[in-house]
Amino acid sequence: MVLKLLIINLLTLIRVIGTIVLVPIYKTFGGYSVSILALICYLTDSIDGILARKFKASTFFGAIFDGAADKLFTLMNFIVLYLITPYAIIPIIIELLIVIVQVMKYHYNYNVQSNMVGKLKTWVLAISVILTFLVSDINRVSFISLNIKNSINSMLPGLYFWLLVPSIMMEFLTLISYILEIFKADKKEIKEVKVEVKNTKESTWKNFKNIWLDPDYYLEHKDDANIRKVTKVPKKKS
Repeated sequence: MVLKLLIINLLTLIRVIGTIVLVPIYKTFGGYSVSILALICYLTDSIDGILARKFKASTFFGAIFDGAADKLFTLMNFIVLYLITPYAIIPIIIELLIVIVQVMKYHYNYNVQSNMVGKLKTWVLAISVILTFLVSDINRVSFISLNIKNSINSMLPGLYFWLLVPSIMMEFLTLISYILEIFKADKKEIKEVKVEVKNTKESTWKNFKNIWLDPDYYLEHKDDANIRKVTKVPKKKS
């Protein structure tokens, strides 16, 4: 199980590394190279999720790590795209608002898992971002004819807006869906959850492992509304 968890989280780590190197690669090699990097990183997002479900190795740590890696990578992609087109500022603002709403959901003890709109958004963003990077450096794409390249170049910079429209729409729909979840939620339904830890006399690390790195514990509590309560690590009793 330890090896499976390591493999899954290493795949997630690829997106973190991708976030760090995105700007240097764009500055050095251009949009075509960044589109390939983005493709690889977005694929890891699917692969680590598939492996986690297949191996039954989903954990609270993996879920939080995966979500944070996704947000960072998405924001960095749009920041780099802003260097290409000012239209990218729109999804940047909406994505930041989504982060704020998710933090509010966590603060008020609502479930913070992505809904179906949020999951669909990831794929729409991936396609939109990769195509925009590709178009920005279309002259380097060897498998496209010169006539098509000239046609694409003649449509710039307006084409950037239309390539980003699907992302903007999905970002907006995701934001609205998360806000509606807060308004529809009933705080009275949030019950007090008693976190079962095998032995609070054990070390803080062991208690952390029992909650954050235990797949069985994650499956039992992943749909609980009061997520702060079920992920709180009890301190070792003196």
